Amino acid sequence: MWGSIIFFQGVETKNMKKKFGLILFSALSLCFFGENIFAQNLPSSVQAALQGQQLKASQLAASLVPLDGGSLSLAWHSRDKVPPASTEKVITTLAALELLGPHYQWTTDFSYTGRLEEGVLKGTLYIRGGGDPQYTVEDLWRDLGYLKSRGIYRIEGDIAIDRSLFHVTPDEGAFDRQADRPYNKEADAALLNYQTVSLKIEPDEQRGSALLTATPALAGLSYPREVKLLRAKGCWQWRQKLEADLEDPWTPAFDGGFPRECESKTYSYVIHDPVAYWQAALQPLLAQYDMIWQGRVIEGTAPAEALPLLRSYSDDLAVIVRLTNKFSNNVFARHLLLTVGYEAYGRSEPARYEMGREALGRWLADSVGIRPGEIYVENGSGLSRKSFVTPQAMTRLIAYGWRSPRMPDWITSFPISGMDGTMMKRPVATGSAYLKTGLLSQVKAVAGIIQAQSGHRYALFASVHGAKATYSDEPLDRLIEWVYRNG
Repeated sequence: MWGSIIFFQGVETKNMKKKFGLILFSALSLCFFGENIFAQNLPSSVQAALQGQQLKASQLAASLVPLDGGSLSLAWHSRDKVPPASTEKVITTLAALELLGPHYQWTTDFSYTGRLEEGVLKGTLYIRGGGDPQYTVEDLWRDLGYLKSRGIYRIEGDIAIDRSLFHVTPDEGAFDRQADRPYNKEADAALLNYQTVSLKIEPDEQRGSALLTATPALAGLSYPREVKLLRAKGCWQWRQKLEADLEDPWTPAFDGGFPRECESKTYSYVIHDPVAYWQAALQPLLAQYDMIWQGRVIEGTAPAEALPLLRSYSDDLAVIVRLTNKFSNNVFARHLLLTVGYEAYGRSEPARYEMGREALGRWLADSVGIRPGEIYVENGSGLSRKSFVTPQAMTRLIAYGWRSPRMPDWITSFPISGMDGTMMKRPVATGSAYLKTGLLSQVKAVAGIIQAQSGHRYALFASVHGAKATYSDEPLDRLIEWVYRNG
């Protein structure tokens, strides 16, 4: 093309060659020096923080939009698809608040088949999980107390746990091979106490050891009452230094020790067999009420003819949303997405992630105006290598959430910088930034709202990704500070 133009222009050939040379030089400059040229659009403090961590400017993707007439904005790799990590939860929680409502509640139903005569239940007691993500042993203790108050003192049969409401395949070790960590726990319609054991570790200098206390009280759990104290400097990697052996989760062992300079910590792990966990939890609780039961826990679906005994209700969804975002609870987020799908399908079939993704996609397109290909949510929690967002789409979603009637419940669920949740130890724009954090291997992100010193509010999404991305909070904190001071 260029040859034809130059040939037919005659006397203009020399000038055209000069112009072509300038265009070619500009194109080559963008190819070889583009990052430095574009980096001039980034705040100098952010550039310095990136350089200080040996990060390229292209490893940052960010979008900043004003919410109330402010003059500051930023679009930096804002159309790039990046992993959201746990900032994905802001999508899941806003969708749940809008589609289910802040007062939505999950239920746990107790029913039976057989006969109930003079305080003796001769048959099967069914406990049907309704997807409550926060049904704990304290809730179970309360509900068993209600059964006792109805005069039931003996159960002559099995207790069947109905987990049929969710259709998911547990594979807790698939993401990072840390199957025993509670953050990897898969959703379960009849989830009890997150299916975890928590060992509180308290150093005792006089004894020269750290004392261990387990909760909840589970029948058959045997654990060491103390571990040795180590002279390790600081508290770095205290979990790894315990050298836990969880081959048999009912008899955990610790081949290492607890760093002497650590304060009290809690070591939690998952017991993967839900039936065994329910059995171990039920036995001591029934004994507290002097209720006689010598059966076993089985898994089974409550039949339609089962007679009702009790319906137990969860906290409101707004409470669960707050816990989900403040403390980045993965299993809560998974339950929210599954519940959105379950309700979208009219409770007609067990909930699957595909149902939740479909309902979420429709909501994103119809209500928020997010086009296909801008956001993909795999399981609602962000614990995924398949999920992606664009910064531009995320700030559009945050701006939508700011105008939503559900805004108060949603925004107050975000961690507050320097004050609570996962932002408690990050005193940047203290008290003025409501930001959900995200952290995966090679991904660190923030999403939320910042109120600048001027009083203007801004929606921000920013992600640092790639090698060394998680070494420091500095690049993201300097961006937050820049918005706070200049917005």
